[in-house]
Amino acid sequence: MTHRHINSKPNLSNRMCMPAFRDTRAEEEFWRDQDAQMYRIRLSFLLVALILFPAFGFLDWHVGGEETTTILSIRAVAYIFLVFAAIRFVEPGNTPKMRERSMNMGIAATVGSELLFVLIAPDEAAHYYEFGLGVVMSLGAIVLVPRFRITAALFGTTIIIYLLTVPWHPGNMVSITSNAVFNLLIAGAVLVGSFERERLARLQAIMSNELSRANEELRESRIEAFRARDTAVSANLSKSHFLANMSHELRTPLNAILGFADMMRNEMFGPLNEPRYQTYVEHIHASGTLLHTNINDLLDLARLDSGKFGWEDETFDLCAMIENVVAACQIGASEVGIVVSYVPFTPNTPIYADQSRLSQALINLVTNAVKFTDAGGDVEISSAVDVDGSCTILVRDTGCGMSAENLERVRTPFEQAHEDSYSKGKGGLGLGLAIVCGIAARVDGKLELESEEGVGTLAKLILPASRVGSADTKAA
Repeated sequence: MTHRHINSKPNLSNRMCMPAFRDTRAEEEFWRDQDAQMYRIRLSFLLVALILFPAFGFLDWHVGGEETTTILSIRAVAYIFLVFAAIRFVEPGNTPKMRERSMNMGIAATVGSELLFVLIAPDEAAHYYEFGLGVVMSLGAIVLVPRFRITAALFGTTIIIYLLTVPWHPGNMVSITSNAVFNLLIAGAVLVGSFERERLARLQAIMSNELSRANEELRESRIEAFRARDTAVSANLSKSHFLANMSHELRTPLNAILGFADMMRNEMFGPLNEPRYQTYVEHIHASGTLLHTNINDLLDLARLDSGKFGWEDETFDLCAMIENVVAACQIGASEVGIVVSYVPFTPNTPIYADQSRLSQALINLVTNAVKFTDAGGDVEISSAVDVDGSCTILVRDTGCGMSAENLERVRTPFEQAHEDSYSKGKGGLGLGLAIVCGIAARVDGKLELESEEGVGTLAKLILPASRVGSADTKAA
């Protein structure tokens, strides 16, 4: 049982104060729970009342005297109200408030009839009905009537009427006075009991809510602590991977550059016009290019994180840009036996963005696809404008693919899809897809990945409709 709108700081020390709720919704939740908890008990007492109330009609025959007919008539009318209240109480689809009204009506009928019995009963029978009035008030207030304010109103009115009519009660004054004191004590005990019952029920609900809230906060704190721990562990692993990759990816081309340059400087194989040195120059150029690419990737990632990534919007033809990227990537792909092709489903698509940055993103996707595709495989690029006006660039390969749990991980800087020797043999810092995601976010686009191990990977670079069209079209 949880009351999320209950006042979280009740005054527990003040026994004269009824704990309050924050709003009417909290009040309704509290009484709904009270109704659910007490439903069977109240129903049982109601059924007992339906049996005992008419059974006391036999007492009326013996002690009613000349008023027997009147007393039985009152009991019959009250019993009709009691039966009607019972029917309404168990009626399917009833709300807690409707059941409460039914119960109040039944109690009012029985208390009112008992009060009339006291007034009209013969001298020798009055004390029986006064005792019955006390019993009905006790059970009704503590068990059947849930709210203290209703108890106070109903039974307070009953006692006031009872005291005002004391002079007309049958019997001697000693008996009348003792019965009046008895009923006053009963009324006081009833009111105190009703008040304490509701007060303790409210406090229990509030404390239960506080305990649930504390448990929830503790659970959330534990979750946050586990997340922080996992983040720290992941960051530490990323740092370790980064340092390992940096050590390899930067030192390897530097060693090649320094080694071949030193051989040429010392003219190890003769004068510099030796043909063999031409091959060394190519190695130096390739190693320098790789080193330049890795450093550029690191700088681009740093600029993306800091928000200082250079960007200049312009209108260009997407198909022409993709064809230039394919031409640039086909050279390296053909050397390893991979075919890179382009199929424009929507030709002559104008895009308003930074052409060089989108080219960089597409090159990263294509080179990544080529890297993880074996010789004889294919890398297919296509582009199309969707019905919602957005433009999608697709890069599909027939490579090794990746598992579902790695699809999100590869977007993180310095993370790679494969930790085995296959991936390690491919090199790279693991920055390509992270940079693509940053560039896509710069144009309010996104990168989606689909992959299946042993089948291949499909990368979708999606540009929003706001970027499709020329600058003049956007201005219009």
